[in-house]
Amino acid sequence: MVIENSKEPIQPVILMGASNLARAFPLVVNGLRAGLREPLAVLAAFGHGRSYGLWSQMLGRTLPGIAECGLWAALRKHGPDSLPPLAAVIDIGNDLVYGVTVPQLLAWVDACLDRLAQQRGEIALMSLPLASIERLPPWKFELLRRTYFPMHEIAWPVLYDRVSRFQDEMRLLAKAYGIGLIEPPAAWYGFDPIHMLRRRQPDVWRELFSEWPVWDRSAPIAYPSLRESVRLRALRPAERYVFGYRQTTPQPVLKQDRFTLSMY
Repeated sequence: MVIENSKEPIQPVILMGASNLARAFPLVVNGLRAGLREPLAVLAAFGHGRSYGLWSQMLGRTLPGIAECGLWAALRKHGPDSLPPLAAVIDIGNDLVYGVTVPQLLAWVDACLDRLAQQRGEIALMSLPLASIERLPPWKFELLRRTYFPMHEIAWPVLYDRVSRFQDEMRLLAKAYGIGLIEPPAAWYGFDPIHMLRRRQPDVWRELFSEWPVWDRSAPIAYPSLRESVRLRALRPAERYVFGYRQTTPQPVLKQDRFTLSMY
């Protein structure tokens, strides 16, 4: 991928996540452009209910697993003139609800981190919201499971055991790669223990971006205009199924001066 009329090295930015990234996406894009030097090429893989290894469905929309999507081929196309990528990796817990084992999910996350490490990437990694989940009574878990994951039945003690074991493994994995692990505090969440409060989102992403040495910590992080937010949310990924019909969209889906955005 080449941004035209630019002799400066391109800065790739990799965003991986699920619903929290989807909810904050306009804020994230706006914050990236405020705090990083352009030209920027953002490659994003996210979506409500997104899995790191499985095709996942939510309200009639189906997306490929992050570890197997087109993001990685796009990243490999960046030539030697590009800078090492900056990456933010969040929202890793959906697969545990889907019945994926702790070792399997760990293997998918490990594969993603390894690919980034091979590119000498700077990685901001966020763990599961264990501090928030620990406060969850069984009745609220069942209510939220039926709301967000109605097709997946799992007992609260089973899921909590998986979450606790995966959290321990995530700490070891982060240590093995020599990267910090952001463990979100319970204060970032409200009644919903897995989706961050909107008013906390600027603080969340500031902490993530601050893991990158080139990030300007004085940069503002705020939502763009309503018009720009709607436009960003309407962009389509490279591949998805909508009620069983395959849709493909050429990438990048957004080109603005020295900024491009691709979605997978």
